Amino acid sequence: MTRIISCLTNSYGRFGAQAAIEKVREAGIEWIELPIRTHGTDSIFGDEPLLTDQATSDHLAELATRLADHDVRLSSCNVTSGNPLDPDVLAVTLRKLDIAADLGVALVVGGAGEADNENDLESLYANLRHIGDRAAKLGLTYCFETHPGICQDHGGMIDAMHELEHPHLRINFDTGNILYYNEPINGEIALAKVCSWVSHMHLKDSHGEFHDWYFPALGHGGAVDFVRVLELMDVCGFTGPYSLEIEGIKGEAELSLDDHHQRIVDSVNHLELCGFLN
Repeated sequence: MTRIISCLTNSYGRFGAQAAIEKVREAGIEWIELPIRTHGTDSIFGDEPLLTDQATSDHLAELATRLADHDVRLSSCNVTSGNPLDPDVLAVTLRKLDIAADLGVALVVGGAGEADNENDLESLYANLRHIGDRAAKLGLTYCFETHPGICQDHGGMIDAMHELEHPHLRINFDTGNILYYNEPINGEIALAKVCSWVSHMHLKDSHGEFHDWYFPALGHGGAVDFVRVLELMDVCGFTGPYSLEIEGIKGEAELSLDDHHQRIVDSVNHLELCGFLN
């Protein structure tokens, strides 16, 4: 079975997408998940974005050349922009969908959002259906992040999928975030309950402690059973993208490019041991 193993370029920290494109092949990865950032918004990783929602055709052409030069392909785009309940965030998200479609991807990852009351929840669902309809017209599927709000845990994910019933709205399951944002929870049981709706995955390791920012190389955290993750997703017929997301450890010294890259190399080695590359 051929599985798509990708790397979210945020994993290269302040060195960003440019470094990821130049380095991932050395780690045995040919795919990347590329963020389309919001123009004028600083990155929490300190990197300079390759693309924003204001990207022009020249920017897209430059990116295509850069990818071709390094024999790297796009598995997906990350279009996270904030809470889609906000009309401004909705407008930015729709622009990003247009850009993602121009890049030729079929999958995007973005927030599902959050609502404080029933009226806001209905408005949020309406906005998400709008996103789903635009995605459908563009040949995309929008995959909800495992973030605070309606897709923070598997119960919320199930409710959202049943409520929305939209074939172009699906789940991006994050193996680290499900542990970070919820207590108590069993990540593998959560995944088993929603795997039929998962169209994209973030592979992230952790200690498994609630709100403990500890996201090292895969296999170095200990809380995520990646063999079991693979078994569950194989049963569901999922072949990827499995997108590495290595966000580092709170309080650690600033990493060099080589340090970031070594975590990607170590992660790929762990995935091979777990059977993902078979």
